[in-house]
Amino acid sequence: MINLTAKFEKVVIKPGKRILVTSDIHGHFSCFKKALEKAEFCDDDILFIVGDIIEKGPENLKTLRYVMELCKKGNVFPLIGNVDAYRLKLIHGLSEENVAGFYKYILNLREWTGTSFYEELAAECGYKLNSEDDVLSAKQAVIEHFEKEFAFLANLPTVIQTQSYVFVHGGLREKEVSANCDKGIFELTKFDAFAENTPHSFENFVIAGHWPVCLYDNFIYQFNPIINRDKKIISIDGGCGVKKDGQLNLLIFPDITCTVDEINYISYDNLPIICALDNQNQSSDSIHISWLNNKIRIINKGEEFSYIEHLHSGRKLYVPNTYLRNENECIDYTDYLLPVKQGDKLSLITKTSKGCIVKKDGVVGWYTGKYEE
Repeated sequence: MINLTAKFEKVVIKPGKRILVTSDIHGHFSCFKKALEKAEFCDDDILFIVGDIIEKGPENLKTLRYVMELCKKGNVFPLIGNVDAYRLKLIHGLSEENVAGFYKYILNLREWTGTSFYEELAAECGYKLNSEDDVLSAKQAVIEHFEKEFAFLANLPTVIQTQSYVFVHGGLREKEVSANCDKGIFELTKFDAFAENTPHSFENFVIAGHWPVCLYDNFIYQFNPIINRDKKIISIDGGCGVKKDGQLNLLIFPDITCTVDEINYISYDNLPIICALDNQNQSSDSIHISWLNNKIRIINKGEEFSYIEHLHSGRKLYVPNTYLRNENECIDYTDYLLPVKQGDKLSLITKTSKGCIVKKDGVVGWYTGKYEE
């Protein structure tokens, strides 16, 4: 059994170095590489990867090996995420008692993204996963063949403390970094809604991933990093791979001594781009229906749109049927009208007869004007 314990590291960064920070790549090699290219990442920069390197993407093993290669130059500092740790734990603990659930998970990911981390590992070892028995049969070969990759993940730090900023995938349970040393690895890598649920205001800014930033707002559906100045937390998970309209965020610090006001960011997604041909004013009253408050009642089911009542807010609105699940849920939908100017470039998410659901500067909403593809 692989040993998974929380590990703490201190890293002193020399002034004059540009620092890039990303998280939750989730096996999206193309997004990760193109985000680094967009930021013009080079050997003189420092890069922090705040956990969840693998799973839920189309190229998990390729992403992991690319990160391992980047680390050889000494300027890249990855941390472990809850998904990374869970996958290691499950693979090494695979048994007849839990294989049914894991095989179902593999099938779900196959339908969602086309593959899974374990399926990629098994394939390189010559195994096809068409049954629970196949999953168990591949286990020993996978563990032996990928000893180096597993050791890399297992030895990643859980918390990295620099002279000015602290990095952790989920969040700190205690205010002082040192007071978290007795916490388990999953307590620190899986802290849901950290910026809301922690009671602490930290001495130095804590940079965390894990919780997609879009889940912090019930009105505007947006994926850009969020700075909580009161608690000194920067949340950066842009929902890459978890949300179909998500993005990979990359913070840019000009220097380790910079203030939070000097931090910038870029983002990258693989969505197609359209060009707006009309102006559009933003709406003043909008709703964001996330999986945290997704229960609805269908009032009138239409061919393309349905008129629904959102049970959490009591709001009644029309929703494209593609956003409905199981007749009683609505997922990742907003009725927000984006502010758009002629010539704006918009990331296209969904086309309908009444307009398009798009993303502009990280914010999702409707654009109902004409456009060029």
